[in-house]
Amino acid sequence: MKADDAIERLRALREEASRLPPSTSSTEFNSWKPRTRSVLSRALGESHHITQRFIETKWTPSMYTLGDSTAFTQTFRATIPEVQGIIDAAIAEIELLAEEAPAADDSGIDAELWEYVAPEIQARAWGKVASQAVIFTEDRIRKWAGRPVGEVGKDLAVAIFGKGGNYRMGLTESETQGWQLLAQGIAQALRNVDAHRIQNRPDHKRYALGVLGACSLLLTQMRHEHSNRFHDTSPTVPNRPDGE
Repeated sequence: MKADDAIERLRALREEASRLPPSTSSTEFNSWKPRTRSVLSRALGESHHITQRFIETKWTPSMYTLGDSTAFTQTFRATIPEVQGIIDAAIAEIELLAEEAPAADDSGIDAELWEYVAPEIQARAWGKVASQAVIFTEDRIRKWAGRPVGEVGKDLAVAIFGKGGNYRMGLTESETQGWQLLAQGIAQALRNVDAHRIQNRPDHKRYALGVLGACSLLLTQMRHEHSNRFHDTSPTVPNRPDGE
């Protein structure tokens, strides 16, 4: 769902909430609630914390006297402003996600990495930006460190940056461990998720640029500390899964 369409629908639903009859069994409420949930789910995702907050909203009192409808009416009416606040938060979140993030460029990203993923960025193919950035980074550090082609993921990160690695980074033990864990995170959390499934998320651009930044940081630090002893500095062109 497009951001403008979602925002327009949510604003209308917010206004409609103030006119709902004070009953969870009313026809109007039983139409309004699933429509609002549907817009939130389509715009933000079913698992988004704002959508979940709406789903978990309590419209009826937890304690009441049998036959006393006043408690139900009061709780219902008190819940409407709360739900309108949730809708306002959703609108703000959608507007934030729709904003154009500052464009990444070669002044802030490792030059070779940027050149490799530039076609995907220009095409706004954010899923490919994330996956190709990680593939490139893994291929690059493997060649720089002279590691075997079949060494991948966590094993590669540990072999290069772990206690027995020849390309450990940082001045203290904690820094060294931090760089190793960053490399493992890129390999395990970022590479695996984009290699194993297609992600459908409203913040895909922000996510992709974050992955790009993490990969660039690792490459930049490795160049800074060890560029004078790389095994292979030739241009890296990993094979793309799509055959490009």
